[in-house]
Amino acid sequence: MKKTLQIDLAQVFGEPLSPRTDTLQPRISMSNADYQHYENQNGQACLQQFDGMLGYINILDLHLPGDIVIPIQVTRSDMHIFYLLTKDRAIQIRDIQKQISYSISCNRGRYFYLPTGDYELHIPTGSYTIVNFYFRGSIFRDGNERPFHFLHPLIHAYRQQDPHVWCSVDFRAGTRTISLMKTISANIKKGDLDSEINILWGIKKLIQLSKEKIFEEYDKISESYIKSKEAHAAIKQVVAEHGQDFKLEDIAWQLGISMDYLHQLIQSNYRLSPQELKIDFMLDLAKKYILDGMHTDAIAYELGYSSPSSFTRFFKKKTGMTATEFFKRYTQDYL
Repeated sequence: MKKTLQIDLAQVFGEPLSPRTDTLQPRISMSNADYQHYENQNGQACLQQFDGMLGYINILDLHLPGDIVIPIQVTRSDMHIFYLLTKDRAIQIRDIQKQISYSISCNRGRYFYLPTGDYELHIPTGSYTIVNFYFRGSIFRDGNERPFHFLHPLIHAYRQQDPHVWCSVDFRAGTRTISLMKTISANIKKGDLDSEINILWGIKKLIQLSKEKIFEEYDKISESYIKSKEAHAAIKQVVAEHGQDFKLEDIAWQLGISMDYLHQLIQSNYRLSPQELKIDFMLDLAKKYILDGMHTDAIAYELGYSSPSSFTRFFKKKTGMTATEFFKRYTQDYL
């Protein structure tokens, strides 16, 4: 694949040098890649690059005493994956023409469609490993992109040769991602036909892993949140219909989940147990009925209590007041 992403390290670090034995070492080593080392007052950098017919790989390691800006030129519109491996700070990819910046956070990855143009990498003080794979969007064809919803806008932009940058949501890049990148890097050699297969295999595996990470972080959370809203609404509805005279186990059965999961859903999204949520809804209804002037006997009946005294004990325990005291205090505050 023709080199279409030019990283102008020379503008920041001068010409490449022969590295010393104590110099910066790559976090992920590509023994068969083109290697360049840079060092001056701005810090140290080492760049490894491998050019395959189906994809291009850049691995850039940096150790910086101060903030820097690295110019980048894109000479062909392609699809990119960027990973930032660091404990320091986020970096920015800036589209100079549009004056828009896109962030990549620590130990996370992000897909980009980058059209032809000039860009900048804005990198703050610290130590970083930036891994970049880019490939032609034409690897997606005959509908094989269908499972990868997070890439659909980027693929469409590639096919239309859109002049605007498009990017995916970001996602975690942890141990499995680094292990996969090390495997890809170890299995590529210049002049070896199998290297082309390994690069395509690697890109495919990275995309599949990204899909899994995005599901775990976004879609799975969304499913949990939606289910918690269903549970919240179900408890509120049953309290309105039956008061306290129902079992939370019936709500779990109705939603097709276990009691443990019902507790987890409510606790994680509302900071209450299901029982505490039920009591809150009961108190809200009781206060409404009291302020509407409803008699205690009628309220007890509406809320599913066997006797008015049972309701009175419940209300006094939870509010510290009788129904009459609550009515007087509330109405006096608003006279």
